[in-house]
Amino acid sequence: MAINLKLEDVKEKDKGLLSPCGVLCLGCDYHVGEALDAARKLQIIWDEWNMVDVGPLLGLKSKGIKITLKTLKTFLKNNKNGKCPGCYKGAKASSICGISKCVRNKGYCTCAECEDYVPDSGTPCPHVNQDQNFITDRGQMMKLMCHRYSQDLNKNLKRCREVGYEQFIKEAKEKVSKGWRTWQVINKDMVFTGALNR
Repeated sequence: MAINLKLEDVKEKDKGLLSPCGVLCLGCDYHVGEALDAARKLQIIWDEWNMVDVGPLLGLKSKGIKITLKTLKTFLKNNKNGKCPGCYKGAKASSICGISKCVRNKGYCTCAECEDYVPDSGTPCPHVNQDQNFITDRGQMMKLMCHRYSQDLNKNLKRCREVGYEQFIKEAKEKVSKGWRTWQVINKDMVFTGALNR
């Protein structure tokens, strides 16, 4: 039996923990700050250790080390405001994401509240406009996100429908406290790169 979900069921402090499409932001290392901490730490270690100089002795190429350091510095510069707040609370991608815009326009917290959302379908959001950019089209973006996160977001949204937001968030906090992270369900396929190259 599906529970009647409402945005008001989610406490203000919990609104960034689950994205509109169902990704569990709470378990994202970028959301909790682990990605930034790791990038900062590696950049400092490699700079201080002068890895460009010693790297070739370890079988690494100086050019690759320089590229890696430049990439880390760019990542840190682009994220100088800190960790990701979660899509619901205005993460960078949410400003152009068709899913996020749709959910907000309808006054929902997630797609689980939408009667058109069918989690067991190959295209959970039937609103696909192939003439639109895949990021801004909610149906295309949902299909890509399902692929990227190995259908985990559909499981999350189905669970929200079964137990409600409050219980789902309680269960999610427990799961993350035991070490679960979103990278454990991310598909290794080049999902977005493939979509960009179409």
